[in-house]
Amino acid sequence: MHKLYSLIAGGGLLLGLSSCWGLVDPVDRIPLPQYKPLLMARTQLEQAVAVLPPRELHNTGKIYLRDPYIFINEQYEGIHIINNQDPEHPQPVAFLRIPGNVDVAMKGTLLYADSGSDLLTFDMSSAQAARLLHRVREAVPELPMPETGTMPSEYQPQNRPADAVVIGWQKL
Repeated sequence: MHKLYSLIAGGGLLLGLSSCWGLVDPVDRIPLPQYKPLLMARTQLEQAVAVLPPRELHNTGKIYLRDPYIFINEQYEGIHIINNQDPEHPQPVAFLRIPGNVDVAMKGTLLYADSGSDLLTFDMSSAQAARLLHRVREAVPELPMPETGTMPSEYQPQNRPADAVVIGWQKL
């Protein structure tokens, strides 16, 4: 009988606590920032990939180390290539412009990077002269809106110009 009272009291306690969760009104949640997609024509996207002189880091993302180089993503813009042979004095080598880039990986001398929804493969046997080897169109999911990880319906492919690719997001 004592176990039965304990069980009933424990259940009552749980029911009482569960009502506490209702104290936070969903309307009181902090609103997420609003964004609009940055769009680029596919032909322009495919012609924009280039090796440029080094530039300042501003909005960095992922970092990849492949001795003696460090590859640092500049969100939605490309990859900084830095020679780290002397870690006390890293030397910027180049900036690999890749519109819509947020991710990078390497195997051997091949660098894989996204460009919007495309997957690019570069020959990095000479970091100063990175060479685009291959582009696979629409190989990865389109860049989702930050914070939500979704693509709002008003920006779905059927609701924008036919050749437009999402290459980033701008906070409004």
